[in-house]
Amino acid sequence: MTNQHSLNDRITEHYDRLTQSSRRVAEYLQGNPEKILMLSTGEIADACHVSKTSVSRFIRQLGYDDHVALRQELMTEREKGTPILTTTIEDPSIRHEMSALEQLWNQLAVMDTKPLIDSMINAKRVVVIGYRNSYPLAMHFRQQLMQCRDNVSLLPLPGQTLGEDISMLNDDDFVILMGIRRRVEHFGRLVEFLQGKPSLLITDQSGQQYANKFEHVLICHMNNQAPLDSYAVPMSLISYLVNKVYRQLGSNAVKQSRNISHSYAALREVE
Repeated sequence: MTNQHSLNDRITEHYDRLTQSSRRVAEYLQGNPEKILMLSTGEIADACHVSKTSVSRFIRQLGYDDHVALRQELMTEREKGTPILTTTIEDPSIRHEMSALEQLWNQLAVMDTKPLIDSMINAKRVVVIGYRNSYPLAMHFRQQLMQCRDNVSLLPLPGQTLGEDISMLNDDDFVILMGIRRRVEHFGRLVEFLQGKPSLLITDQSGQQYANKFEHVLICHMNNQAPLDSYAVPMSLISYLVNKVYRQLGSNAVKQSRNISHSYAALREVE
C-alpha cells in the first residue's frame, strides 16, 4: 500500500510498535493533517490529551527530527499539488467525513490497484469475512461483487464458527477481511491464520497494526472519537472496488448482472 503523504506511510509502517499515546497522536494527525501546519506541538498534545513530550517522541519515532521537519514535509507536498482539506462547514463530524473521503481518494490515486482488481477477478472463489459492525459491510461487498462474478462467499454464516470454512482456503481463493474498529477478540488470531494467503484487509486507522500481514491493505480513516460510527468511507471504497471489477470484466459482468435481474423478475422479488 502507498499513501499520498509519507507521514501516512510512516505511521502505517510503525503503528504496531507505537504506544497508546502515540497511536492517539497518529490517528489525530491522519484525520486532521492540516493541524500539523496550524498547531504547535503543545496544541497538538492538548488536542490528543497527551503530553507535549509524547508528541515529540512520536514524531521522532517516525524518523522526523522534530515538528518543524514534519511541517516542512507537508508544506512541500502541498506545493507539489497535494490537497489539504479546507472547508467552511462547521460540524466537526462532517468535516472529518470529508477529510476521510479525501484521504481515501488520495490513497487510491497513488496506489496501483491493478494487482488487487486482478486478484478479485481471477480467484476461483472470493471469500468476504466480517464480524459485528463489519458484517453488514462484508455482506454489501459480497452482494455487489456477485453482480460482477460468481462464486463469492460471505463468512461467518449465522450461528457458525469459521474453522470449517477457512480450513478449506487455498491459493486459488482470495480473502477480503473487513476489520473496522471494535473487532472481535480473536481477530488477531484470524489475521495470523490468513497471513501469506492472497488477501485484502480493509480496516480503519486502529487496524494499521495488521498492515504488514496482508498482501493488500486499504485504510479508511474514520472518526474514532464519535460514539457511533459512520460507514460512508468504507462503503465508498466498496463501490469503487466493485465498479473497477465490473468495468474490467466488461461483457462478462454485464451478463452476470443481467442473469441476476432476470431471476429477480421471475421470482418477483424486487420492484
